[in-house]
Parts: sequence; C-alpha cells; structure tokens
Amino acid sequence: MYEKIRKLSSVKRQILWAVCLLFALLLVACGEDADLSAAAQKNSSAYTDARVTNEESGADSTVADSDEQNDENESGDESITAGSEAQNSEIDTDENPASESSDTVTEITFATFNIKHGAEGLENIAGVISSVSPDIIGLEEVDVGCERSGYADECAELARFAGYDYYAFARAIRLGSGEYGTAILSRYPIESFEVIPLESGRGEARSVGHATVDVGGTELDVFVTHLSFEDREARKSQIETISTLLADHERYALLGDLNSFDLEEIYGLGGFHYVNSPDRKYDTFRRFDGYAPDNIVVSEGFTELESGVYDSEYSDHRLLFASFLIHSFIA
Repeated sequence: MYEKIRKLSSVKRQILWAVCLLFALLLVACGEDADLSAAAQKNSSAYTDARVTNEESGADSTVADSDEQNDENESGDESITAGSEAQNSEIDTDENPASESSDTVTEITFATFNIKHGAEGLENIAGVISSVSPDIIGLEEVDVGCERSGYADECAELARFAGYDYYAFARAIRLGSGEYGTAILSRYPIESFEVIPLESGRGEARSVGHATVDVGGTELDVFVTHLSFEDREARKSQIETISTLLADHERYALLGDLNSFDLEEIYGLGGFHYVNSPDRKYDTFRRFDGYAPDNIVVSEGFTELESGVYDSEYSDHRLLFASFLIHSFIA
C-alpha cells in the first residue's frame, strides 16, 4: 500500500495524509471521551456510595445521639429523684432530729354502746355502729352462746356485720349455757387482751376488759366495763380498782356504762378528760331524762374534736361517741 501511495501525485498524497491524520485524531478523541465517561461514572458511583454511607452513618449517629440524650435525661431524672429523697431526708432530719422528741398526731374516734344483748336484732345494732363508724367501740350487755340470743356469738357477729377486723369479749357472768359481758371492736390490731374481775358485792358480777391496741405504731390501752347499778358501795369499789389500773398506763381510753346518776362520782377514776361530765351532759339512757350513765374517759395526750350521741330504737341506750387528736410521743 505504501508503494501505491508513492505512485500518487504529490497533491493526492497530501490529501491522503490529511485524511489519515484526521481519522487518527478522531480515534484519539473518542478514546478520551470513553475514559472521561468511565471516570465520571466511577466518580459518580463513588459519590453515591459515599452519600449513602454518610446518610446511614448520620442515621446511626442520630440514634446514638438520641440514646445518649435519653441516657442523660434518665440520669437527670434519677438525680432529681435522689435529690428529692435527699431533700426529704434532710427535712425529716431537721424536723425530727434523733436526739430530740417530736409529736405526731392521729385522729381517732371512740364510742360506747349498751346494746341490750342485741334484743332488737344484731344487724340493726351493727347499722347504728356503722352510722357513726368509730375506730374503737366498747359494747355492754353482750351475749355469747346464750339461748335468749339464739346462741349467737354477738361479739363476732357484730364485728362481721359492722366491718371490724379485731374484737375481744370480756365475760362478766355465765348465763345458762353461754356468757354475758362486754366487748371491744377495733379497726386497729388488738395486741393483747385480759379480763379483770371486779368486786361486785351482792349484785351481778362485773368485770373490766383490757385491750392493748396498736394505733399506727402507738400503743394504746383500751378498757371496757359495765359497773354495778344496784349497789353503790360496790360501784365505788369498782371505780377504785379501775382507777388503779388506769394509773399504771400512760395513754388510755375507758369506754363503758358506768351506771352512775352522779357524774362527779366517776371522777374517782382519775381520768384526764370525761366526755360526759356535769359541765356537759349527754343523756344516754333513753328511759330517763337527765340520766347519763355511759362515758368515754381518756388520759392526757388527747384533744377532743367533737362528741355526741346517736339515738335509735334498737336499744334502751344511745350510742355515745367522741373524736380526738391523739398525740404520740416518739423518742
């Protein structure tokens, strides 16, 4: 072919060389475009991969930041709680230093009710008790296993009907196949209970029930009794015996039918506060006007808030109640 090119005229050779040169330039130009396109595609792919990685990394970073923020928030909440507890602890420490004493106050309602052995129906009696809803109530003339009351355990039945978890019965006498006496119903745990016989002379035997009650961590001694009616001298002796019992206890409440027309007579008990007194008399016996045999007597450490009677046709006595603030000394 080279020989053929030599045989061409000079002009034709120049034209041929120009065409070849142009063709070569075109080939070079196409190759560079292809390289540039590949490089561009490679760069674009790299950029896309980098963007996806960064986005994924950013998402992970966001989650991590959120977790860290949550951790910080949780840590903050714990600090606040701990701070509150520490603050409360500091307040408690300031208000109740271990080396000093302080008073805490609890409201409590006492009542006493002579139920006439439930002759008008235990559910009716329970309804009267529930209407007042005392925390602790003393009951008088209570039958347990007596024929006249259908052999019912009136103490247990009244506790069930009126919704009391704790109760105790104090026998005064045996009555046929059963027993007759006084009882205590309590919303607070009765830790111990004892029955102390009282000197009764020639009349019906009497007793006093003594319960130790846990009132929110404070030990309270609660007594219930039904004193002699027919023998004044016997009643005086009973008052003296109970006075000695009360004097042995720091904080107490005596609930009962004291069967005395003379309210000054019962001051021999030595109590600090009497709900029924000559200065404020509640007629609790429904048959006689001006007769106030039922009483609630408390020691020091109580402040009376209110008191009164609840009248009903289900007994010959009215229920007497009183609410107090009880001040507990804590060492």
